[in-house]
Amino acid sequence: MKDIYEKFAYDYDEFGPIEEYLGDEKTFLNKIFSEYGVKTVLDCACGTGQHLYMLAQLGCDVLGSDYSESMLEVANRNLRERNHNIPLCQCDFRFLEHKFDISFDAIVCLTTALPHLHTDEDLLLALRSMKNRLNKHGLLVLTQGTTHFTLSLPSIEVVVNREDFSRIFVKEHDNQFQTIHILDLFHSVHRLETNQYDIVYRILLDEDYRRLLSQAGFINIQIYGDYDMSAYSKNSWRLIVVAETAT
Repeated sequence: MKDIYEKFAYDYDEFGPIEEYLGDEKTFLNKIFSEYGVKTVLDCACGTGQHLYMLAQLGCDVLGSDYSESMLEVANRNLRERNHNIPLCQCDFRFLEHKFDISFDAIVCLTTALPHLHTDEDLLLALRSMKNRLNKHGLLVLTQGTTHFTLSLPSIEVVVNREDFSRIFVKEHDNQFQTIHILDLFHSVHRLETNQYDIVYRILLDEDYRRLLSQAGFINIQIYGDYDMSAYSKNSWRLIVVAETAT
């Protein structure tokens, strides 16, 4: 597969510093992990390292992987700047067993990472790979911002708007896929540049996750609509999945 983040990785954190845009996610994960006694965690789509940093702050023994070498380069830099030395490796999350011969108490795949895969075959391959790297009664946590409600919102969203930089999402979708055209506008005397990145996601909603996770062998599938652990509904801004493996 092509690395669609090969260039975008180096500007990705214009969303904000990795410490500042996780909201209530830290509290949510801390609660879930405390209930299940989670100590070891793999972030299998770690991006620029914001969740690795957060999980390390929670006291987890954490490892990170990502398909994108560029993302890993930025993650390594971000973490070292914050005095964290977390093992990172390049890995396709459909084939975690190619790089990891150990298992984990929890695996997280966050921020609409899984829907980069577009077919049931690939999605099940990834979910089964994750399941096979989990300990008995291990947890899988998936999060995304695509919901029934967000799909109904206007197609243009200004995500970042600073004096020197703007990031605009232009979204379009059919019944199966959502494309987000990301427009980065640098408008300062130091950098005057425009970049566009197009990311295509498979639209996965609550019933899709229940079906795919059940087929992959997960149990106790819980789907939340926010980090306050409220149940997912068609008015939810987030879709958060927590599932367990029995063996």
